[in-house]
Amino acid sequence: MGVFSDDLEREVRLEYMRPEEVAAAKKAQPAIYVPFGSIEWHGYQNAVGLDAVKAHEQLVGLAARAGGVVYPAVFFGTGGGHGDYPSSYMVSAEPMIRLVTELLVRFDADGYEKAILLSGHYPNRREYLDAAVEEYMKQSGGMRVLAIVENEVEGVEGDHAAKYETSFMMYLHPRTVDLERIRRKTDDIGGPEEVVNWMKDTGEDHPCYGIVGIDPRAHASEDVGREGVENLLAFLARWLAEA
Repeated sequence: MGVFSDDLEREVRLEYMRPEEVAAAKKAQPAIYVPFGSIEWHGYQNAVGLDAVKAHEQLVGLAARAGGVVYPAVFFGTGGGHGDYPSSYMVSAEPMIRLVTELLVRFDADGYEKAILLSGHYPNRREYLDAAVEEYMKQSGGMRVLAIVENEVEGVEGDHAAKYETSFMMYLHPRTVDLERIRRKTDDIGGPEEVVNWMKDTGEDHPCYGIVGIDPRAHASEDVGREGVENLLAFLARWLAEA
């Protein structure tokens, strides 16, 4: 279903790998990647699991190119102000800090030397990922660990379900996006650089209800998504190659 998952020459998704495959992958590149996200409103045009699904497919692309394995997506989001929207389920930060810390400790004990925690739900980093990495470093700290969200990388933009997140999914998982659902109203489309907050004072009848960013109706595209993903993967591959 995904642009990278559908074209794998070797399996990199941990949940589908047999023990000998995991051992071989770890020997070649002792790195593990964990995608984080949420289940929350991402506009009428996108799937509610966008954040974690996006991060998972990005990391599959990284593993396919640079080695390593991808842990199953973690669909727990904290913060962001979207909790009252339909199909939006936020959790407390404290249990997530403990969960992620314990995962990192076990990855370390299992022989991994590097870990990337990539969250498609941007608040997760400040809400629990950074704290978990800090706690892991106090307890063990044997691995190099990077906690990051995509729009911290030069050449990668971000938003909430607008031009950029919609474009990411148009490239990574095109069957999950239906722009025609929001093109029923086109007389108020914003400009190519105009950031609009449709979470504020916008009712459910507006096609862009609940999204924030540049209008995806005219400005989202597969090419935009591809460029952002390529820049992200190049950055992460460089991080992996560092001593």
